[in-house]
Amino acid sequence: MSAAKVTLVHYKYKTYSNGMNPIMIRITANRKSRYIATGYSAMKENWDDVNNKLIETRSKLFPDKKPLSNSKAINTDIEIKLNEVLRIKQQVSLTDGVQSSLLIKTKASLKYLEAENFIEYGKKFAQLMLERKSVRTSKNFTSVLKRITEFQTGRVLLFSDIDVNFLTSYQSFLLNGGVKINTANYHLKTIRSILYKAMNENEPLISRDKNPFLKLKIKNTVTQKESLAEKEIEQIRKVILVAPTQQKQIDARNYYLFSFNNAGIRISDLIQLKFKNIIGERLHYEMGKTGHFKSIKLNTESKAIINLYKKRNSKPDDFIFPLLKNDEDYSDAEYLRKQLESKSACINGDLKKLAESAKLNKRLHFHSSRHSFANIARMKKADLYSISKALGHKSLKVTEMYMASFDEEALDETMKMVLGK
Repeated sequence: MSAAKVTLVHYKYKTYSNGMNPIMIRITANRKSRYIATGYSAMKENWDDVNNKLIETRSKLFPDKKPLSNSKAINTDIEIKLNEVLRIKQQVSLTDGVQSSLLIKTKASLKYLEAENFIEYGKKFAQLMLERKSVRTSKNFTSVLKRITEFQTGRVLLFSDIDVNFLTSYQSFLLNGGVKINTANYHLKTIRSILYKAMNENEPLISRDKNPFLKLKIKNTVTQKESLAEKEIEQIRKVILVAPTQQKQIDARNYYLFSFNNAGIRISDLIQLKFKNIIGERLHYEMGKTGHFKSIKLNTESKAIINLYKKRNSKPDDFIFPLLKNDEDYSDAEYLRKQLESKSACINGDLKKLAESAKLNKRLHFHSSRHSFANIARMKKADLYSISKALGHKSLKVTEMYMASFDEEALDETMKMVLGK
């Protein structure tokens, strides 16, 4: 029984509508051949029949042949796949003894499917984020992968399947399902993040020249952010609430005002604050979403709120606000995520009742404390750099996009300033 032969071929027996023929890996044993697709195709004029690869440079010997702009990158990617099949062929010889073309193809195909399955790779990426305590990112990735699975309706999604057509079809699927454009774009950005991770593996799962985002640009639309004016913040401060019947509203107000006073600290970060985060008259903490370290000088109201919850026997590792239990283990990232979500939902429910008590004509939710801080800072003529630092944004560009949602109000102020009432 002869040893199996593995080689690359420009498969002329199949021609696509664009005139190209697929580049295949052929496995031949005992006069039987099996083929594995490489995911690439080429015209006859691009293929080197002597060396079984794409033409990389023009040659006087073959004037009718011409290289593609990305021939070298494609040849490198194909060689990686060919070497993997050769490795599996050797493995089959050692473990099974018999080198049948079907057995080698089956094992190689399973290996490809495992390595090139976008959904499975994405799940591993999400798990890695969870292990690194990036709970929010892990959750969002998992949510996006779930929707992609729905879109695929049982079909395996390989990295080679992700092109501009796939992305635009998936975006349409989301938009037709009632998803807003910025949320749909977030899905595309998540796909892009996973692709970039796969491109940077020691053995890339997708070559850079096949990156569909080189052709597809993602553009978000500016959405109106809900925020409170100074007088509305004051309404919240002054509304009379009676304990114990309205204690939850009192607590929610304290959390909201503490966030507002400290540059819009996010609810997940506020819930996890401990007394050791207070050093002197400053609040020190790491933002969970970005990992940025923040140091903020506490104002009088913030210190008063902290003192409301501080007990004589409070320890540095105790939580400032009575939301998480001091004696409970939160080292499991998934368990912590569920607790943060549960507490956040309760606080936002109490803020809705607070808005009714304060007779606000706006929907009150915790994240609006961040929007309110940014908008009031803008109205008080704080410079963009200072606002960006306060919010903990990665760049001024992010802050510019964030502040764009307040442009309508800024225009009203300008018109009033120029034209009067």
